[in-house]
Amino acid sequence: MVKRKIRHAFFKIIMLAGFASIFQPGFGQSIKTSIDRKDILIGEQIKYNLTFTLPSSEYTIEFNLPDSFPHFDIISKVKSDSVDSKGNYLVFQKIVFTSFDSGKWSVASFPIKIKNATTSYTLNTDSVLINVGYAPADSTGELRDIKPVMEVFVIDNTLLYAIIGAVIGIILLFLIYRYFKRRKKEEKPIFQSALSPYDEAIKALNDLKKYNLYNAPEVKEYHSALAEIFKKYYSRKSQRNLLNKTTGDILVNLKENQGDVVISSVAEALRTTDAVKFAKYLPPVQESEKSVEQIKNSIELLEKNQLQKNE
Repeated sequence: MVKRKIRHAFFKIIMLAGFASIFQPGFGQSIKTSIDRKDILIGEQIKYNLTFTLPSSEYTIEFNLPDSFPHFDIISKVKSDSVDSKGNYLVFQKIVFTSFDSGKWSVASFPIKIKNATTSYTLNTDSVLINVGYAPADSTGELRDIKPVMEVFVIDNTLLYAIIGAVIGIILLFLIYRYFKRRKKEEKPIFQSALSPYDEAIKALNDLKKYNLYNAPEVKEYHSALAEIFKKYYSRKSQRNLLNKTTGDILVNLKENQGDVVISSVAEALRTTDAVKFAKYLPPVQESEKSVEQIKNSIELLEKNQLQKNE
């Protein structure tokens, strides 16, 4: 009975050992590490290469590479794969890192997990010892001459800047002069005409008869033209450009130079034109025609006053 139990236990151990050997890692799988240098100066780069040899592409590789090792900083990580002539699946991992700590430091071994659909196991990389140092000091002991201070030739551009500034100032003054001269020339046509101020105004008033005073848009044009006729007439008589002046400004000027009689004759007509232009007032036909008569009477009164002054 005891012998039977011993044989049974021994048989189970043999079976388990045989079963475990089926999943033994390492058949056809390997990892190889290499490094391009083991002695560097501070800040120089090291290329650390990992090569995985796997039976097929069904295997996957997992490893959590830290952002830095003790005394080392990782600069870049590049991964690639290929198949060799024997049909092995090769995976390459290149890691570039550097160090800013002088001394002898070890890049520690770290685990890498390899697995496929049925198996999973871990391999460890090789540790590498790196010597990090400074640039070698000059050991020749030779004395070197101290270079003399070099004289710096400075160009003084003050005169050049002064000339450029003067030229720019002259150009600006010329442009300003041309602007005001041209502006004065543009104002002359107001006072230049083959007709006298009176004849020009009377002719323009007679031309207003072409407007249809039963049509709202033409009524507005009619009164705008009426106000323009009087302002141009009075501008030529007073030798001042009053075209941009308001009705109030025109009336104040008339009161100062012509008296209340002229104001009462022209004020009602100009205020009617303002109401049409700004308040969208549409006066009756008789009122529009009355405004023309009032402007005409005002012009004739101004002409009469001018004759009396000349006598």
